[in-house]
Amino acid sequence: MRKRFGFTLIELLVVIAIIAVLISLLLPAVQSAREAARRSQCTNNLKQLALALNNYVSANEALAPVSVDCGWGTGSTCITPYTRWSQHARLLPFLEQNAVYSAINWNFGSRWSEGDSIYPNSDPNPPSNGAAGGADAIPQMTVLVTTISSFLCPSDNQPGGSGAYFVGGVSKVVGAGNYPCNIGLNRRITGGAPDVSWKLRGPNYVAGWDGAVNATSTMATFQDGTSNTAIFSEWIKGPAALPGKDGLGMVYYLPGQLAANSCSPPNCTDIFFAAQCNNAPVNQTNQAWGWKGEWWGYGGTMIYSHTQTPNRAACQYSDSNSDWRATYTMVNASSNHPGGVNVAFMDGSVHFVKSSVSYQSWYALATPDGGEVVSSDSY
Repeated sequence: MRKRFGFTLIELLVVIAIIAVLISLLLPAVQSAREAARRSQCTNNLKQLALALNNYVSANEALAPVSVDCGWGTGSTCITPYTRWSQHARLLPFLEQNAVYSAINWNFGSRWSEGDSIYPNSDPNPPSNGAAGGADAIPQMTVLVTTISSFLCPSDNQPGGSGAYFVGGVSKVVGAGNYPCNIGLNRRITGGAPDVSWKLRGPNYVAGWDGAVNATSTMATFQDGTSNTAIFSEWIKGPAALPGKDGLGMVYYLPGQLAANSCSPPNCTDIFFAAQCNNAPVNQTNQAWGWKGEWWGYGGTMIYSHTQTPNRAACQYSDSNSDWRATYTMVNASSNHPGGVNVAFMDGSVHFVKSSVSYQSWYALATPDGGEVVSSDSY
């Protein structure tokens, strides 16, 4: 009788089928393990930012401003250095990024010139490659194109920005960021009415001329406790295109393109605007902004608010483009982590907040002195 040294076709098919089943069982586990590692890295990044801000406070006895506004003179001319560098830029020395920090010229703006002539652009061959920045940003371009890994969540692979500068003959995209500062709630509504005080309703502030937003935040500001006040969270960066990919990275127009004060009592509440945003069409014809997360160095857009709860559609007030001073926004927290977002608190801790968090609990975490009592099991 002849001996058989190989497998039959049926045996090979059975083995292949078994391997395919094993792979199908193992692949979700591998993907889950990878996402757990990415989420852990994201948590660590936020923790480093929160600790850096605490170290900044120890050194300066106040929080770093989220932006520095222009001091206006006559004829729409800046009479003080117009910088609007982000809070992130001021935290660089506390994130072991001293070389990047030292390369910043604080006399020049981080992005736009806005009526001044601090750095007149007379270069016949400007280095901008669609950077979407003003002349004042040119002296800063080496800093601006630097990618800071601790500003990026590994679970998000969207670009955020597309603008670039030619540095050393090489086109480099301006650095983006996943971790915006908490600006609180809509400052254009107070006590159920529009435009009462215009004061910020969050833990951060904007240095400059405007008395409604420049009240310096210190540790004494946190009357609700540093462990009960969000200071940073995360967002999914934009696709850097318009029209672009729909989803949590995109920002949409509110129905009727409402301004931040387009309300009448008793509907002048953040929940009212959140409900409007929930009804916003999520399609390309309603896309407002696709560059969420661009320019980590520019404080004007590195902010998020708590008006909308996490992982819902992000919307834009019709008047927010006329501000861009980091004083209000309807862009919310979002992530690719299943079930919620990471949030850094002023005490240096980081918590995972569920997408199902109630508006009341989410709003309580937005403000440093609202007097709310929030337990950790409520988010």
